[in-house]
Amino acid sequence: MVRKPDDKFVSASEIARLAYCERQVAFDAAFGRRPTLHQRRAQERGRGAHEEFYRESRRIAKASERKGRCFVATLALGDCPETRALRAFRDLHLRRSVAGRWLIAVYYRFSPHLCRWMETRPTLVRASRPPLRALARVAAALVDRTAR
Repeated sequence: MVRKPDDKFVSASEIARLAYCERQVAFDAAFGRRPTLHQRRAQERGRGAHEEFYRESRRIAKASERKGRCFVATLALGDCPETRALRAFRDLHLRRSVAGRWLIAVYYRFSPHLCRWMETRPTLVRASRPPLRALARVAAALVDRTAR
């Protein structure tokens, strides 16, 4: 039966459909919908990809502790957790993109000269510590979030 817009009549079929929807909602709330085979396979692929990314991230972060100096941070802060966080950020995030690798290459090209210039200016070295520490905190948070 097709209703007209001005018809105030509600059919029994429409009322039955409402009750069915309420029962379906209650059932879904109590027991939940079960994922389809396609959804279960997609979930497994996603879990596998996440686990692989996690293992790779941990391996890269561990390797970052042993290699490559962060010139300016090492000059200003020494070898400390902040410089290790910056190295891990470099390895986990910057090295994964073309732009990041370009930035690393530019940094490695010019930072030794910058460090030699800064070594003769201890006030500048001291002034660079707070911004480097702030940057390292952000880098550590991003590395930690990625490694989870």
